[in-house]
Amino acid sequence: MNAAAYTRYSTDNQTENSITYQLNAIQKYCSENNITLTAFYSDEAYSGTNTNRPGFLNMIAAAKRHEFDAVVIYDISRGSRDVGDWFDFRKQMMLLNIAVISANQQLGDITDPNNFLVELINVGLGQHQVLDTRKKSLAGVAERAKKGAFLGGVPPLGYDIVNGEYTINPGEASIVRKIFTMYAKGDSYNDILQALNGYKGKRGKVMCRNSLNVILQNDRYIGTYTWNKKNYKLFRKWTGGIDNPNAIRIDDFIPPLIDRTIWERVQSRMKNNKSRASNKAKREYLLSGLIECEACGSTYVGHTSTNSRGYESRYYCCGDKYRTRNCKTKNIKADIIETFVVQSLKSYLKETNVEELAQYIADQVNNASPNLVEEKKELNEITTKIHNGVKAVLAGASFPELEEEIARLRIRKSELEDIILRQSSSQAKVSKEALVNLFKSSLDNWDTDLKNIIKTHVTKIYAHTDGTFTVNVGVHYDNSGRGI
Repeated sequence: MNAAAYTRYSTDNQTENSITYQLNAIQKYCSENNITLTAFYSDEAYSGTNTNRPGFLNMIAAAKRHEFDAVVIYDISRGSRDVGDWFDFRKQMMLLNIAVISANQQLGDITDPNNFLVELINVGLGQHQVLDTRKKSLAGVAERAKKGAFLGGVPPLGYDIVNGEYTINPGEASIVRKIFTMYAKGDSYNDILQALNGYKGKRGKVMCRNSLNVILQNDRYIGTYTWNKKNYKLFRKWTGGIDNPNAIRIDDFIPPLIDRTIWERVQSRMKNNKSRASNKAKREYLLSGLIECEACGSTYVGHTSTNSRGYESRYYCCGDKYRTRNCKTKNIKADIIETFVVQSLKSYLKETNVEELAQYIADQVNNASPNLVEEKKELNEITTKIHNGVKAVLAGASFPELEEEIARLRIRKSELEDIILRQSSSQAKVSKEALVNLFKSSLDNWDTDLKNIIKTHVTKIYAHTDGTFTVNVGVHYDNSGRGI
């Protein structure tokens, strides 16, 4: 039997000598039981409370490639000190038909209730020891925090630590006050960063928007000492930054840098901005109803997802994919496509000869055939050609000429659909002058009516299966000067 040896030590009363001791015991066991060690994996100074260890992860990857028949460890605690992680590992190896052997403990079949109970007790004792040590350690640190002691790390910008106490750094303090003053009077992050002119923070990095956000929320600047305000990690695993009920707070302990009036004004503005940004992210999608899936023809819908850390991400997804999971077309990040459409449309409106474009649109609409027979016939033919072309692309055909022809047909399809819709509604003829005014009005009202302008001028966006997209720009128009 070929096997891999895995060893680990943490920083708790252990050294690299622990690795040698474990490995000697593993080699002795393998020699006595006719097991050939073909691979060695080790994690030095890594906790057993989670599996995010390079040696352990490399061993798992090799196991999936079936490079050995068994994994040999010194004892369960070297594999894991977390009940859930240990049995996840055991199940994973069992499914791969790879044995897990301890040189110092008897490990059996975990599907056997007695064997399972023995392992549960052993790994549970290991986790109990970790929890007990952690509890005592946190209690000791908490006692120091109650006295306002500096507990390590890098002090906030504006402070130095002298003999374990916070003291004001005059040069840095002036930067902090400048940041708060500018934000309190309404300046944006970009305005503040421009005024700072590449100023570097405590860690030697140029300050950015995130730096400003952290500074503006740090209540040490009004003299408040805090410790353990948020629970960010538990056993080195992310917990989402939730409020900690056992946080320690001591008011008026640190020399303040910021007046409380300015502080309250800053917090109020940040709270309002956060609320507006959150609501906007959840409900506003500039391109709703405009994106069509190339693969299935469904309309894309906007969604917002939130990850385990609380960060939100907006994206557009094929409606059929969202409802039934049948379509495989990739999602499109909302920020990417919206930025592209906004910038491209603005350039289009600025650079296009609106007189010529208005005349072309007016001629197309006003010269439609009686009863739209010819237009409907052409629309049916184009729709069929597009369907066949897309089918060929999805089947693997890749010719630039084909893709260009599909793009041209889609533009003509949008034109025909608008012509048919308008004439079917028995509306009056389109005026060239009104169209010119519409284009100019769109530029004049760009900053105040962007969503309606996009609805008016973006006739269709085609989402391709690989996540790319094609934007068709024109005009949806009625004689009142509004988009239809």
